[in-house]
Amino acid sequence: MPERTTTFTNCRLCIAGRLVQKDLVVSNDTGRILNGLLSADSETVDLGGAIVAPGFIELQTNGMRGFHFTHFEDEQSYGQKVDEVARYLPSTGCTAFYATIPTVSSDDFKKVSCPCLETAHTEAET
Repeated sequence: MPERTTTFTNCRLCIAGRLVQKDLVVSNDTGRILNGLLSADSETVDLGGAIVAPGFIELQTNGMRGFHFTHFEDEQSYGQKVDEVARYLPSTGCTAFYATIPTVSSDDFKKVSCPCLETAHTEAET
């Protein structure tokens, strides 16, 4: 069975530090870039001249948007706030982040080191 793909056209790719006018073909099954290998049934998306570049990783953030990673009330609301951060960051170009806990008491650290920080993951929404 042929691989299903999406072709992004009318875009500029960030390749080796330069912007290159080139189509981008991505596997719908694996998410891998296929280096221009077109499929007969590829869905085409016109990006209107947009730039496609790798996402950045936020290496240190104590929180944002009114939330600090040391502010723990309960696991559910804490998880919701972490999720809000994870959903906001892609709009800034960051596709991943490390929640940074500054120096706090041992008891506070144990509270915020809950499972919601271990694998916080949000699918990108368009």
